[in-house]
Amino acid sequence: MIDELKSEIEKTFNKKIINRGDCEALAQDIYEINGVMLSYNTLRRLFGLAEYRKPRESSLNLLAHYCGYQSYEVFCRRFTEKNTWPSWEQLFVLLSQGNTDTLIDFLINKKTQRDNFTVSLAICIRELIRKRDLPNLTRLFREPAFQFSNLSYDDALQIGGVVGLKFRDFSDEELEFQLLLEPNFRDVVFKVFVDYGLLFGKYGNWIHFLYKQKNLDNETILFVTCLKIWRQLLENESPNESSLALLPDLELNQHPILFGRIFGIKMLTTNAELERTTFIQKMQARIKNEPHLISELLYEPRVQSLVFPTSTLGNWMKTFETLNIPVKLKYHFSHSAIQQVFQVGFLLKKKQYVKANSQLLTIDYSAIRNSYQEFIEVYSSFFQLIIAKKLDPKIAKKLEIKFNEKRKTVGCPLFTDAYFEAYFDE
Repeated sequence: MIDELKSEIEKTFNKKIINRGDCEALAQDIYEINGVMLSYNTLRRLFGLAEYRKPRESSLNLLAHYCGYQSYEVFCRRFTEKNTWPSWEQLFVLLSQGNTDTLIDFLINKKTQRDNFTVSLAICIRELIRKRDLPNLTRLFREPAFQFSNLSYDDALQIGGVVGLKFRDFSDEELEFQLLLEPNFRDVVFKVFVDYGLLFGKYGNWIHFLYKQKNLDNETILFVTCLKIWRQLLENESPNESSLALLPDLELNQHPILFGRIFGIKMLTTNAELERTTFIQKMQARIKNEPHLISELLYEPRVQSLVFPTSTLGNWMKTFETLNIPVKLKYHFSHSAIQQVFQVGFLLKKKQYVKANSQLLTIDYSAIRNSYQEFIEVYSSFFQLIIAKKLDPKIAKKLEIKFNEKRKTVGCPLFTDAYFEAYFDE
């Protein structure tokens, strides 16, 4: 991208750089615009007028800023976007033409070439949802190349996240319920974009619809059962015995996130100490055998114990108070951010307000997947309020308003004044 940056510099300078004088004039122009002096010798080396030496990162950032970009990294990203525009334009042309066969071929080629496939497929699905085009949506979700089993988990998360967000500003119950009967829609969207923000809204209606269906695959039945029980817990109700009876035993071959979800629900709903001990032993054994999956295995228990910190589950999760999530895949950034919020709760329990405040300031909330973000931010906002009451009472009132707005947006019945007043009680 160095050659591209050189070309952009010459466009900004409005002159080709061909001699030492040009480099001196360019250095002066950069100083006048950016307020930072760059050696003309650096420019001579960059433009091949002296022995070439790779520019320092600071120099590249300064030159990119001269051209109107925040940094060299941003320049590289934006330049690539410009070069890929014809491909994006072709995607929208195909969508406008309505030839599904050609569109599917285009998307399969994107997948083969690893060329923005996930975003391209998500855009197509969102556009067809907007058009309420059920026949072509069905074709996309039934295409073998786009099946959940033929996608990487990271790809599925990206597609499910982008498509799931569409349903927050779209409403067509008949279309939605027809899509929920499509196995691959359930796998790629419903099970991926678990919308905690609408657990008592649209997503909750989806759960209720599927719970009543017959002839669903076992994984979907289990998934819906777990969510139904979780929803009942958030309503501060005792889960139905019939739902609890559908929960299977913990098995080592279960998907790690599903394993964690079942583990957490079992820990929250059983009163038998011996059973809880067995559940913990199974979780510990799986973590020991598959330490690389610890982030996935503890994902749901982490959220569940954030909600019920003084439960047996919450007390057991103290074991992982200092755990640092290894970030190896994109979705691990979300896991890591939630882990940090989870850790703040423990710090406040120990009345370490300054340390908790420092931790909150380092959390990248944008990394939290949108399906969980609003829900997790209720706790983050609550923790900020607790800290402010101790360290800076002047801003506590403002933070209290913000906190109340957030919990109202989520609409969770459990989030009463009494619940938060007793949050840190034993």
